[in-house]
Amino acid sequence: MQNVYDLKRYAVLYVDDEELALKYFEKTFGREFRILTATNAADGLKIIEERGDEIGVLITDQRMPGEKGVQLLERARLLRPRLVRMLITAYADFGVTVDAVNIGNVFRYVSKPLQVEDMRNTLGRAMEFFLVQQERDDLLKEKLSVLQNMLITDRVISLGVLAAGLNTHLRNPLQAVKLFMELTPGTLRQEGVSMERLRDPSFWRDYHGLVVKQASRIADMLGEINESTTALGSEEMIDPEAIINQSIEQHRNEFRAAGIEFRSEMAGSLPMLRADPRKFRKMFDMLFRCELSVQSPRSRASISVQPVQLGAQAVSLLVAFNDNGPGLPAEALRSVFDPFLAAAEKSQEFGLNLMGLYLLVCHHGGRIHTKTSSGEGLNFVIDIPATPVYNVPSTTASREFVTGVLMNDALWERLLPSP
Repeated sequence: MQNVYDLKRYAVLYVDDEELALKYFEKTFGREFRILTATNAADGLKIIEERGDEIGVLITDQRMPGEKGVQLLERARLLRPRLVRMLITAYADFGVTVDAVNIGNVFRYVSKPLQVEDMRNTLGRAMEFFLVQQERDDLLKEKLSVLQNMLITDRVISLGVLAAGLNTHLRNPLQAVKLFMELTPGTLRQEGVSMERLRDPSFWRDYHGLVVKQASRIADMLGEINESTTALGSEEMIDPEAIINQSIEQHRNEFRAAGIEFRSEMAGSLPMLRADPRKFRKMFDMLFRCELSVQSPRSRASISVQPVQLGAQAVSLLVAFNDNGPGLPAEALRSVFDPFLAAAEKSQEFGLNLMGLYLLVCHHGGRIHTKTSSGEGLNFVIDIPATPVYNVPSTTASREFVTGVLMNDALWERLLPSP
């Protein structure tokens, strides 16, 4: 069954310095097509700039005062690449024809005087061609949007499943993932991609490669945490100051090389903690890697650690970390959930390290507060109990986690890209 298109949905713009030709064209084809006219290239270009969304076909005479038709076609192509362009001339100029094809990328070259039926058929085919392109573009955009939403949904659920797989080495991993998802700022915007890029088959191959790469990065991050830890129940009494200082010293040269002025302060006598020393150390390594992935030269960062007292007894360790940078980068958080996001490599590292930090803080029975205001620097406050109380069972079941995520409308309003 052949498609029937509304040929008046978009206008035909005809540019010619002969006003009689314009009137004749509009009178002859005005019933079947919506006609706009201009008497020179400058006016025609102005109409395209102001009303380009309404125009599907551009026809221009070649010989006009001022800019010639080929020049108008070239400029129109830059403004509206999908506009169907045609050149009309009374002169059999082979050079002009070549320029029209090569520079203006014309749909057809038409000679004067116009043959009415031939012109009517040509206009019909040109407008149908434009409408077919529009349909294809709409389908591509819809396809991309559906894929992006499916990937984000799959990514969130997969994060829960992967985190649940750490149950033998980490406590509360699903709770950590849920808290991390709450950081997502507002509704994710739809990533802008040109239609030319979407029409290129290599885009979809690159897209698939990016999805695989991002999934691999998340698996690597979770694997790193898993490999650096021991089984649950192997905690011992540790000296937090010594371990934190070890992590600081390991990263001090990296801070210096990045041009970051880094300061640390251990206030008072820090209490001994019951924890796995490797997990505790990894928590600060990931905190410092977050900083190194987003800060710029000549910036400042500091960490202070102090005990929280209840009478004469220290009940927890309070860690405050801040810098004077741009704040929590939204694209870094998005990159964890949206593999389509073309985020910088360092932003992706930040997002993954931050999620790892959340996993390790929750494992220690602690709480983490992240300040998300843009332009006010990174600000983490971490509270780690001296003797954590672990509940049994220690995590929400994967099925409950997935069900909770799927039923959380507010979460999806934030995570799924806006149209």
